[in-house]
Amino acid sequence: MKRLLFAAALGLGLTFAAQARSHSIDSCGLDSDYDVTIDKSGLSFRHSGGTPVSIVMNKGQLIVDGRALALSDTDRARVAEYEATVRALVPQAKAIARDAIDIAYVAVSEVAAAFSGTAGSPNTRQRLGVLRDEFKLRIDDTFEKRPWNEEEFDSLVEKAMTDLLPVILTEVAGTAIAIALSGDEARAADLEARAAKIEHDIERRIDTQTAQLASRVAALCPMVARLDSLENSLELRLDGGARLNLLDFEK
Repeated sequence: MKRLLFAAALGLGLTFAAQARSHSIDSCGLDSDYDVTIDKSGLSFRHSGGTPVSIVMNKGQLIVDGRALALSDTDRARVAEYEATVRALVPQAKAIARDAIDIAYVAVSEVAAAFSGTAGSPNTRQRLGVLRDEFKLRIDDTFEKRPWNEEEFDSLVEKAMTDLLPVILTEVAGTAIAIALSGDEARAADLEARAAKIEHDIERRIDTQTAQLASRVAALCPMVARLDSLENSLELRLDGGARLNLLDFEK
């Protein structure tokens, strides 16, 4: 019986992890080697392992490694639109990631409640609430620097599962051991049935909710394509005649 309960709990965690990875902003085909900072002074890209090291966009102005470049009127308009598009894109991508975490934490609360009935207790609610808030802070910090980095997002998802699963497994172990020691076969059968049902119900709901997240991500993909188009259409050239290449986009 305990193996079944552990499998149900782990299965939910793996289901969410797989779904979350498939619905991050990088699924639009976007990647970048640059860290990004967005504030009132402009949009800043930094690359510690290549050149140029620093690129700043601010209302149509482009500053490369501390030097403001002379731009045509057309390029100034493109740079201004590029900055505005990134400013609009990042908060939406962050909101999707935060909503994905809410989906996971609601599922964990329901699983813990089904196994032991303790998820409604103040201690359990507080523990889950603290974990959720901490993880959202990690999302905010990550999206301030690497809003479209696949490895960063995967790391966040794995950390969420590392934090979440012990909450479920602790409840599962305690309940399974208590029932095993009692020798109550009817109670054991009932718990196994509840475990199977809640796994099915929550997996189905996670599938539906993450499909909705996928639709929201898909709605951002035209913005990603627009960034690629703006970058490719810039007339300016860097030292040596190189094009500005902040983002990689796979169509």
